[in-house]
Amino acid sequence: MADLIEKLFKISFKILGFKIDIGDFVGTIRKLCNWDTITSTTIWNLATNIHSIIVPIGLSLLTLFFLLDLTKKIMDYERMSWERVVFTCIRFFIFKMLIENSFELLSSIMSITNDILSKVTSSISSTASIPDLATQMGDLVRDAGGLIDRGFMGVIILILYIPFMGTMIGILVQVFLRIGKLILSFAFSPIPIAIGTWEDGQNVCKRFIMSTIALGIEASMIVVATAIYSLSLTTLSDASSLSSMIAIMFLNGFLMAMISMTSNMAEKWTGG
Repeated sequence: MADLIEKLFKISFKILGFKIDIGDFVGTIRKLCNWDTITSTTIWNLATNIHSIIVPIGLSLLTLFFLLDLTKKIMDYERMSWERVVFTCIRFFIFKMLIENSFELLSSIMSITNDILSKVTSSISSTASIPDLATQMGDLVRDAGGLIDRGFMGVIILILYIPFMGTMIGILVQVFLRIGKLILSFAFSPIPIAIGTWEDGQNVCKRFIMSTIALGIEASMIVVATAIYSLSLTTLSDASSLSSMIAIMFLNGFLMAMISMTSNMAEKWTGG
């Protein structure tokens, strides 16, 4: 029975270039947060290809907003000065450069935040081991006691298997949601940056840059959440097999709540 339970939790597959291993659940989440892992997948080419199409659109919007802003200043002839016109032109060329190099700009931001992630992951790995979920679930059956108790525990795990896996899939979906946000942010980055050249739309560009920084910081927060989860699993004691199973399900729900909270926290901290 224990071997059967372990096989049920040894689920592994590859999707969009990402390796998903339920047995190494914590390790999988940490890899999905790593910037180098994300950019090495085939789906990241989608962001690159779309971005190359959006850049000309961003430049067109930039020109439009520049002309609107310039027209507004010229019509306000009482306050018009050559200094204001020159400043508007300089602003245009600065944002033009930002749009043309928006992919590299965001990549630089993510590289910096990924360096923070690497240091956080290294610090965590030296203090807490990553538990193997399949082995843990198999041990719950082995440690249940006699043959009848082991059979009963196996049946309980089989009954709770679907909601248990549902929670884990929910966690993975939230982590994948961050990857989706990154792809969309990189792909369409020229548009919010172009809006920033318009005097009335300055905050749009600022919020966009800060939201990208928030996505980078979110990765480190997710890794810290998995560290709390791992530490909780490894320090679980004084519990029967059934109690341990309930505790693991509780910790899965706790991890899902923490990861769902990281996005809002990162955005609030960065003002994105």
